[in-house]
Amino acid sequence: MSRFQLLYHGDWEAVVDTECGANCIRLRNRKHEAYLLREPGEYPLDNPYLYGMPILFPVNRIEGGCFEFEGRLYSFPINEPKTNCHLHGTLHQTPFQITRQTKRLIQCTFKAEKGEYLGFPHAFEVIQEYELKSDGLHHRVTVKNNSDENMPVFLGFHTTFNTLFTKESSAENVSVCVPLAEEYERNMAVNYLPTGKTPMLDEISTALKNGFFRPSDVGISRHYRGAGSMSITDEARGLRVIYQPDKKFGFRLIYGGGKEGYLCLEPQTCLANCQNAPFSRNESGFDSIKPKKSKRYCSKIYLEEIK
Repeated sequence: MSRFQLLYHGDWEAVVDTECGANCIRLRNRKHEAYLLREPGEYPLDNPYLYGMPILFPVNRIEGGCFEFEGRLYSFPINEPKTNCHLHGTLHQTPFQITRQTKRLIQCTFKAEKGEYLGFPHAFEVIQEYELKSDGLHHRVTVKNNSDENMPVFLGFHTTFNTLFTKESSAENVSVCVPLAEEYERNMAVNYLPTGKTPMLDEISTALKNGFFRPSDVGISRHYRGAGSMSITDEARGLRVIYQPDKKFGFRLIYGGGKEGYLCLEPQTCLANCQNAPFSRNESGFDSIKPKKSKRYCSKIYLEEIK
């Protein structure tokens, strides 16, 4: 069976790579000839985070790879030596099993026993489900705690969009909107971790918040608290790509832009280094799942015609 599974329904087409984290690496709309997600070309990829919508578990950087929770020490390998951090886990590079499939829907599951995934001391499973409907792609993710202890959970997606998402798109006509409440300053010279400061919104952040940020004008790497739908608008074509994560994703990391032609709109359930950040764990989004329980995270990507 091919690792690349095709889904189709109406004007929509998607491809899921089951060998690399059940990543949706293609999302196209035939009616508008729109290529919403940045698609990979040759394999292996030059950067596994910059194509499709790779899953991040645990999301973002953990300082020293370690933290404590309920008297237990959690230790992840340092996979980014220059920052002395653990970054994003390896679930995005891990095979998933197909557990349900139709022409327009696929469900893929990863299951681990205690200690099998990066030494993570819990048995757990992650179920990703993609479904195409007439109104776009519906993405549902369930994280199950199969252990007898509360299990910390830190989830995100490195969802990477084409800023020029149709053949007729031009950079001067494309704008981005990201609803946000505040920015978290990070130490960009050392380890990209929050410093404890929440600066006033500058020109770039204000443009993002108000929907007139031009991604082709400048590269960006910003971390925010925010909820609601993010969007990329082609004003000349009268089309808008909308990414609608649910409220459990209370943080955003926005990365890319410039001449590269892509922008990562990353929904995250927590702040970078929420385990050790200079904020309370409650403010940082540190979360857990009770024994034998699960949590579900939903999002939707679709196109909107505008006048």
